[in-house]
Amino acid sequence: MSSSLPDKTRRIVLVSRSQSGESLRSAQAIRKLSGVRLLGISEHLPNDESCQIFADLVRLDNVHDSDQLILAARRLAQKHDGLDQIVTTTETLLEPVARANEVLGLEGMSVSAVCRALDKPCMKSILAKAGIPTARGRIITSKEVARHFLAEVDFPIVLKPLKGSGGLATWCIRSVEQLDVALELMQGFTGDAVLAEEYLRGQELCIDTISVADKPLFYSICYYRPSILDALENPRIQWSCVLPRDPTGERYQNFVEQGLRAVRALSVGNAMTHMEGFLLEGGGLCFTDATLRPAGARIAPMLAFAYDIDPYLAWARVAVDGCFDGPWERKYAVGTIFLRGIGCGLVERVQGIEFVRRDFGDLLVEARWPRIGAPKSSTYTGDGYVTVRHPDTQVVEHALQLVAQTAHITYSQSGLNVPSMGLIPEQWSQQIRCFSHSLNKPVWDDDSLPSCDA
Repeated sequence: MSSSLPDKTRRIVLVSRSQSGESLRSAQAIRKLSGVRLLGISEHLPNDESCQIFADLVRLDNVHDSDQLILAARRLAQKHDGLDQIVTTTETLLEPVARANEVLGLEGMSVSAVCRALDKPCMKSILAKAGIPTARGRIITSKEVARHFLAEVDFPIVLKPLKGSGGLATWCIRSVEQLDVALELMQGFTGDAVLAEEYLRGQELCIDTISVADKPLFYSICYYRPSILDALENPRIQWSCVLPRDPTGERYQNFVEQGLRAVRALSVGNAMTHMEGFLLEGGGLCFTDATLRPAGARIAPMLAFAYDIDPYLAWARVAVDGCFDGPWERKYAVGTIFLRGIGCGLVERVQGIEFVRRDFGDLLVEARWPRIGAPKSSTYTGDGYVTVRHPDTQVVEHALQLVAQTAHITYSQSGLNVPSMGLIPEQWSQQIRCFSHSLNKPVWDDDSLPSCDA
């Protein structure tokens, strides 16, 4: 392979554990940019067709190892007459990629920018100095510290790792017995310290932004029904995410203003950001989490349906080109419901498919139905999803309710497995192992599984 390139060609490296699903779509978007030679570093090489997207690929045993990543990048640089930037859309890889860029003197997001957003205590401190409310919290290093925090907020509390997101390692703690078990498990996997937060009641909202040179140029609001933590705790719930038609409404005004202030305070550079928080039952708001990547929970594809845009290209434009192609017109409300059920084992039957296909008409824009014979997903995003859109938000909400009432999954082992205290350690241990590196990757993030016809 010749390494001779035009002077203006940029050598961009995309890092991912597997160049498939969302990562592959991000790679395809980078290829659409002007003057780019796309290179890749991955643990699992894609199939022959996907390999054609990349001019070169390097396989590593562990892409999260900064030293391995830097060595691989240097090999690519020697082979291709230098590199311009290393990028990723995987949250757990943001810091290793930023570190590699800094060591190699390349453009890109800084390690300090990543830590400001992903290190939860750091993020909370920055927002507090900016006068932006966050959930009350405490870094827990021992059971004694945890009990001091409980004297301030009482049960229930929320435990989560100091870094990362994705839900699997976030637990609602309702008793001293659960607290002792959770601390032992989390500290064994995540280190000596975890973050405890007050349990918030209200509507969980998200604000997604696109920023260039620290300045947010675009924002979008969505809300979860119910909250992610409620969905994690109750497998009966087929929870949903909704992008309302009008994100500028009075209900969201303060959340938007504070969210944009938070993004500015975090100095995110050129980035897509995703922040989560609550409109509290008693009034006011609190922010809980932030990240510097395209949102999960199908929010990026929902933005595509709401604005008729390519969200992966929008990410590539800001991450690689430092540009935003908006403003865009929000034409539709969009909602996605995640299909889950009670039981375990294998998916045996899915009811409601024909009803949704027959009666929803143009409302239905995308669906991935659970695969018969597939193991039940261990993630809160379930075994499939249905996405609808309409100019009227209420029509979207009603359609999601119909799906929740109609679509049912039967598993090979039926019944509600309510975890007794004896089973909780095993269940939580499995969840936190899934959290490591994978960040709750959904079962459908696999290009070998085509979406159903809408």
